[in-house]
Amino acid sequence: MAGRRLAFSTPETPQGRNTSSPTTDNRILLAAISGLSCQLSEFSADVSREFRSINDRLQSLEERPTPSESNSCSMEAFKRKRRLHNPKIAEAVRRLHNSEANCRRYDPEQGLNSPYNEMVTSFLVGTLAASPQLTDEGLDKSAFVVACKTYYETLRRNFRYSQPELVSVAASTKTLARSRQRRKRLLEARQSVLAADEVDFWRGITADMMSDEEDGTIDGVSGWIVRTPSFRSQELSILCSTLQARLEARTKYAALHHQRLRGGLPSGRLPPQIYDSEAAKKHLKPSHV
Repeated sequence: MAGRRLAFSTPETPQGRNTSSPTTDNRILLAAISGLSCQLSEFSADVSREFRSINDRLQSLEERPTPSESNSCSMEAFKRKRRLHNPKIAEAVRRLHNSEANCRRYDPEQGLNSPYNEMVTSFLVGTLAASPQLTDEGLDKSAFVVACKTYYETLRRNFRYSQPELVSVAASTKTLARSRQRRKRLLEARQSVLAADEVDFWRGITADMMSDEEDGTIDGVSGWIVRTPSFRSQELSILCSTLQARLEARTKYAALHHQRLRGGLPSGRLPPQIYDSEAAKKHLKPSHV
């Protein structure tokens, strides 16, 4: 927009003579108006773009929190997360809500802020706040409110997944979550039996590199069918087999875990999108690095 000028030009007429006809004058005037209109349209478009740009910058500055606000928000989020994951409060909410003596239970078909569900929340919070076992720990009322709302969200999610159109989605979500948990536990177990000379190669490993363990049967034997990631390097697979053998040699581990059935097809999972570049050279096949 800077530096743009509107150029006004008028047709020159020789002095002392009037050689143009009315029709010619009209054409010249229309041409001049048309040119000016085009210039005004371009100028207006430039101005609009500049104003939008300035507006976006101002809005970005307004929405950006100050350092003190940022720290405050982070601390509040941390406190809220701690309250959400307080197992004692969560268990108290679940027991109270589902007790046979309680006739005030959430209706998952209604929103959390519906009059009925708000009444349920008030009842649960009031009962929990009056419990000496909970109040003696210095818990404030807001912790009970958050726990109740979290439990409602669980009920609401279960209700949604129970609908016919979402049954398959619910089953898939449950299967994926169970598989992730098994890979995570497998990773932690194998890390516990690493030898000193294996730590460096193992560094950077994630649960994505562990095999899937699916419930199933092979040759009449039930257990967990092992499906190795197709993107895992041969060196890592050998180390995983070594660590697994150490685990299964422990009587306690073997007694507490399902039998792992080898011979299943490779896992169809895609390689992790984000992975440490140095670890990828050791843990992934060259075609996936």
